[in-house]
Amino acid sequence: MTANGLLQASHARVGADRSRSTRAFSRVLHNPMILVAYLVLALNTVSCLVPILWTLSNSFRSNTQIFARFSLFPEQFNFGAYVSMLTQTNILSGFFNSVIITGLSLVLLFICVLPAAFVLSRIRFAFSKVIYGFFLLAIFVPGIVLLQATYSIFAGTGLLNIPYAIVLAYTAGQVPFCLFLMVAYMREIDPTIEEAALVDGASGWRIFLQIILPMSRNGIVTIMILSFVSIWNDYIYALVFLPEPQRQTLTVALASAKGEYTVSYGLLSAAAILAIVPVFVFYLFTKNLLMNGMSSGAVKG
Repeated sequence: MTANGLLQASHARVGADRSRSTRAFSRVLHNPMILVAYLVLALNTVSCLVPILWTLSNSFRSNTQIFARFSLFPEQFNFGAYVSMLTQTNILSGFFNSVIITGLSLVLLFICVLPAAFVLSRIRFAFSKVIYGFFLLAIFVPGIVLLQATYSIFAGTGLLNIPYAIVLAYTAGQVPFCLFLMVAYMREIDPTIEEAALVDGASGWRIFLQIILPMSRNGIVTIMILSFVSIWNDYIYALVFLPEPQRQTLTVALASAKGEYTVSYGLLSAAAILAIVPVFVFYLFTKNLLMNGMSSGAVKG
């Protein structure tokens, strides 16, 4: 194609884009509900971004600057709060504890939930609906209600003295809802695919590992993200089950970072940013799969 042809094609593409933008803008102006929806989304975006930007700004400011005026942009980039966070607190060790505990919890959760969801969704046996119903009922029980009973079980079995035993509590707390989602996803898979694999001589494990799991990828990513955020942000269970400073998670270490008489809000802001970054990065790389998974899981279940 000649240079003139490329130029004409470029102009045509730009014109088409402008035409589509004009039509979309016209629809917004002539449909008040669309305009209201965009305004609500814009306000929601601002309400989410402003606290994060304010926290990021405060991490570079002193207490005097923070109390002097509200600002989304620091007067200067002073990394003293970050240095203090790394050298004078146990927040960094809490960060690594959170990473290990969250990672182990997700691994154990997948080991428990995925095979169970496969059995409850693809295999009919006696009392399968009753078992599934008990898991559904457990979704409506708040975790805080089970805190005392869980602590008593851990104390009676000696699990309180075992490092990272809290992983068992986190996994148990996430199983009901994750099982509900995965059963819904796996039930959407066409049973003829499984029947064809059985005719070809595939075993149950092979069907599960090579057919059901790959086709349930969106559901797996969905429960991974939701469970990651829930376990990463937990405070009350970590506070009760991990009293030793060297075992504390990031949320507990963050709450313990303030002094007895003074509070360095710059340091707390820096620690809050450290807590936000992993969740943000994790979501950034999996958001498309999460959206697809949420939409497909809502079709039927």
